[in-house]
Amino acid sequence: MIAALGLWCAPDEARADQELWLWSEMRLPVATEEEFPVRTTLRIWNDLRFNQRRDGLHQAFLRVGPLFDLTPWLLLGVHFTVYADKLATGEFEEERRGEFEPNFHGRWGAFTFNDRNRIEYRWRESGTGFRYRNQLRVNYAPEDAILVPFLWDEVLVPLSRDGWHQNRLMAGIGWVTSPSTRLELGYMLRSREEPQGWEHDHIAVAYLFFNGWAR
Repeated sequence: MIAALGLWCAPDEARADQELWLWSEMRLPVATEEEFPVRTTLRIWNDLRFNQRRDGLHQAFLRVGPLFDLTPWLLLGVHFTVYADKLATGEFEEERRGEFEPNFHGRWGAFTFNDRNRIEYRWRESGTGFRYRNQLRVNYAPEDAILVPFLWDEVLVPLSRDGWHQNRLMAGIGWVTSPSTRLELGYMLRSREEPQGWEHDHIAVAYLFFNGWAR
C-alpha cells in the first residue's frame, strides 16, 4: 500500500487510463476430507478487461486448477492459465501460465485477512519468465454480515530483474447474496511500469464469486 501511494505521488511522465474488469469465479466441490486426504475444490476463473488504449477488449483470461485446504489457515492452489493479450498492433498474442499459489488466511474479531502468494511461470512467443505476486486483503466481515467492505494491495515482481513492475490497490464492498454467492464492486488504482515511466490506471471492477461448498 505504501508502494502504491509512493508511485502515485512520484513526479514522472505517467498518464491515466480508464478500464473495466469483469471477474467471475466458481469453486466446485471435488472431494471431502473423508474421500481424499484434504478437501479439494476445482477453481474456474474468468477475467475480461476493457480499456481505451486498446479500443475495447484488451485481455481475456481463463484459469483452471485445484484448491487444497491443507490446514484451517492455509489454502493451496495449483493452476493453469491461458489468456489473450491485445497488442498495440491490434493483434492478440496468447500467453500460458503455470501457477503455484499458497493462501494464508484467518480472522481477528470482525476482520478477516488473506495473504495470497502466487509464483507464475509465464510463456509466450515473445519470451518466458517467472513472476512473484503478493496480495494482502483485509475484509470487515462480522459473522452473518450481508455487506462486506474490503481493501487489498498487490505487488507484482518479475524474478528476472530487480524491483516490481506493477502495483494494484483496490477498495470496494461485497454483497453476500446467498450462502454460496457474493458480488463485489470496487475501484482499483493500478500503477504499471512502462518504458516512458510509471502509468496509473483507474479501473472499475465487478466480481461474481460462487462457492459450491456453501450450498
